[in-house]
Amino acid sequence: MACTLTSARGLACKDSVGGVKAIYLSDFDPTFFAGMTIAAGELTGIDDAQAVFRYDVRPNSSGLAVEVSNEVAGSANYKATLEVVLHKLTSADSVELQKVIQTRTFVYVMDANDKVYCMGLANGCVVEASTMSIGTARTDLSGYTLTITAEENVFPQQVIASVDSSEADYPFDAVTGTASFTVTNPS
Repeated sequence: MACTLTSARGLACKDSVGGVKAIYLSDFDPTFFAGMTIAAGELTGIDDAQAVFRYDVRPNSSGLAVEVSNEVAGSANYKATLEVVLHKLTSADSVELQKVIQTRTFVYVMDANDKVYCMGLANGCVVEASTMSIGTARTDLSGYTLTITAEENVFPQQVIASVDSSEADYPFDAVTGTASFTVTNPS
């Protein structure tokens, strides 16, 4: 049987925290998946260059959840939903986010433990919903809320752990292959 269990799992240490630290957006190309190397649930190599753009998020404001639906016919669907909140409204952000809303993307999610998860490697991600809000009270959100989804046949893969956070292509510096990531960080 192809799905035979191979390991057990005990209680884990309480040494990780929840939440999203940053997201990285990249243009989706359906041909890139064939050139990606995934080993033991980690993205370890790419054969096509990817330009990624980092969006920082405030702590305790954004999260990623994966809902699995197992069909009677025998197939499972993994729907990853990223709720991301981007504080402060700007004209430039509105123009750029409109592009994100109107296309498919790859999304890489860095959690509060500096682990990076890949969304939409095979099928891309779409913005399912978006809100721009100026708020009502002085303490309300003035910014954007995006709901980004990806439907794949597995849980989101992780990016192999970074080896040096000072590298220009952090957190993708350990990814090998014939191409690399070009990271644009916020100024």
